[in-house]
Amino acid sequence: MPRLTGDLLRSLNVDAFDVREIGLKGAIDEEIFEYAQKKGMIILSRDKEFGNIVKYPLGSHCGIIVARFPYTFVRRQISSTIKEFFIDIEKNKLQNSLIILEVGKYRIRTTGSI
Repeated sequence: MPRLTGDLLRSLNVDAFDVREIGLKGAIDEEIFEYAQKKGMIILSRDKEFGNIVKYPLGSHCGIIVARFPYTFVRRQISSTIKEFFIDIEKNKLQNSLIILEVGKYRIRTTGSI
């Protein structure tokens, strides 16, 4: 994610941190996942591995948002899509869900939707 994503989310009143801001730059997925769970945080990542429900089963996390954007997207396009999503989504739907965010749409999976 672009470095400014944390600032963008904070401007939308979302309590957010970039992994680079909290000393997890270069950390493996499992370390990021463990940190987020200990802090009760939702993960927002372009890493498709976080969408693996075998590795990260629904109900085992506070929430994961996997952003699937074209690799040709520039920072402005990514930020715009994320902003639209966070303005549109009901915040209570983020908790304990797996959300796949794409351009102009998103899919939500919860423990009740399996």
